[in-house]
Amino acid sequence: MESMIESFEPYLKRQNLAVALFGFSSGLPIMMTLMTLTYWLSSHGVKKEMIGLASLLGLPYAFKFLWAPLLDQYRLPLFGLLGRRKGWILFFQLGLALVFVGLSFIDPKSSPILTGLLIFILAFFSASQDIVIDAYRIDYLTPEEQSYGSSSSLMTYRLGMLVMGAGVLSLSDYLSWGVIFMLLAGLFMTLAIVTLFITEPEITLEADKSEEHDAPKTIKGHLRNLFKSTMLTFKQFFIRDKSLIILFFIICYKLPDAISGVMVADFYTDMGYNGTQIGVVTKVYGLIATLIGAFVAGSVIRTIGIYQSLLYSAVAIGVTNLGYLLILHYPPIHSLVIAITLENFVSGFASALFIMFLSLLCDRNYSATQYALLSSLSAVGLRLLGGSSGFLVAEYGWYDFFIGTAFLFIPGVILLFVIRREVKPLTPME
Repeated sequence: MESMIESFEPYLKRQNLAVALFGFSSGLPIMMTLMTLTYWLSSHGVKKEMIGLASLLGLPYAFKFLWAPLLDQYRLPLFGLLGRRKGWILFFQLGLALVFVGLSFIDPKSSPILTGLLIFILAFFSASQDIVIDAYRIDYLTPEEQSYGSSSSLMTYRLGMLVMGAGVLSLSDYLSWGVIFMLLAGLFMTLAIVTLFITEPEITLEADKSEEHDAPKTIKGHLRNLFKSTMLTFKQFFIRDKSLIILFFIICYKLPDAISGVMVADFYTDMGYNGTQIGVVTKVYGLIATLIGAFVAGSVIRTIGIYQSLLYSAVAIGVTNLGYLLILHYPPIHSLVIAITLENFVSGFASALFIMFLSLLCDRNYSATQYALLSSLSAVGLRLLGGSSGFLVAEYGWYDFFIGTAFLFIPGVILLFVIRREVKPLTPME
């Protein structure tokens, strides 16, 4: 019993609680570009092809590294008085609240252009918030704390996804979407208030003080400094061996989930499940499986190392897509439970592992930009290739779609084998 209590103690440290809070804020909006968006559009009669294309509205997640240097190097006027990281986080939380207010007044079928614009803005604010939150975690935690911090962040990230997923889908059976979006706006306002009381990392406070004396006096000077810092950031990463292959591995690691995940809400609807069933099983019960997977990851990584953990999880990500075939042949609710158990446990394990893997690849002097580059690449499959998923389902049907996506783990495994010498030395204890 005592050993079990001791295993939870690292998650209750002040720094992990701060990281956990921001993980929740980060996990909330992304579902509005994924399953919740799919279900919202499907419930309003939008066609499958358009639902698939809607995933392209999340492209800011794939290209957030382009403006990450700006968020990494500069404080926002007025908001920056709170600190570089906190100021940006607060700004984006308030922006997300305003977007949800806007969504509460529109119908996606009758106002497709306005809907697309607001979802794109939401994705931009959400992706930008992720940049700063990821940098906050890397700056605030020591390398020894990253494994527990990554798990804490993932757990609350998934909790945020639960609220936006299960909570919203279940509420949609009883409340109008307009009311739901106003409630979400209020939630982000609450998070913004809590952010005011979070501690800014010491490393950014010291950097901000230094920049007050060294900052250029002209716009041209600022742009020159920004360009130099951006080039230095990327150069620092690319001097490592096989850096390009590492980037391609990051793109391919979760490819099976990236392609299939865009359409699963529409799949559940086709199988006859209602909003409450989808929400409770895939998000509430699914969250439990995800948290167990994330919790297990912290211990497994320290036992067998990052390389073997990445290898086993990469294969499992593909294999679990076959679980959807069980739902296809045996639609009752218990088939959904089995498929979600497998999918979410593996997803939780793989996500916690991947967060730590990316964090350890980053130089703490350029944490926001480098992590944004790496995490952006992990979203390329979802945001670019995911746009074709609706057409693939319409052309080949659900059975062939899930069979095909299951085998997409192969490129990632091959690339991981190629970079094994670069991956094996990485450790959370270094």
